[in-house]
Amino acid sequence: MIEDLELRAVPGTDPAVQALAAAQQAELAAVYGDDQPQVALHPDIAFTLLLVAGAAVGCVGLQPITPTLGELKRMYVEPASRGWGLSRVLLDAVESQARTAGLTRLRLETGPHQHQALALYTNHGYTPTPPYPPYETETASLCFAKDL
Repeated sequence: MIEDLELRAVPGTDPAVQALAAAQQAELAAVYGDDQPQVALHPDIAFTLLLVAGAAVGCVGLQPITPTLGELKRMYVEPASRGWGLSRVLLDAVESQARTAGLTRLRLETGPHQHQALALYTNHGYTPTPPYPPYETETASLCFAKDL
C-alpha cells in the first residue's frame, strides 16, 4: 500500500486538475493525433484529485448526466505514478462518490489504443455499450457503462 495517499474533492478549475487534464490530452494526441474527439469539460464536473506525498499524480471527474446517470471524465494518472494501482483507487473513489450522489449507472468513453484503461474498466465491471453523443461517429471511441 502506498503511504501518504490523499483524495481531495476539487473543482475543474483547480490548477492541479488543469495540469493533469492537459497532460492527459497531450498524451492522447500523441497516440490518436487528429482522430481524437475533442470534448470540452462541463462546469458541473466534480473532480477528485489524487495526491501522493502532497504531489498531485492523478484525477478523475464525475459529470452528472441525468438524476441517475453519471459520466467519468478525464481519468488520468501521470506516467511516473503508474503501476501502483492508483487508477483503481481513483475508480473506487468516483464510484463511491456516484453512489453517494444517488447515481445508479456510470458511463465512460475511452480509446482502442488505451489497453491499460480498457483492462481496468473491464476488470472493474464496465461493459461495452453503444457510443453515446457526442461519440457516436468517432472511430477512436469505445464506450462502456456499469450499473452501481
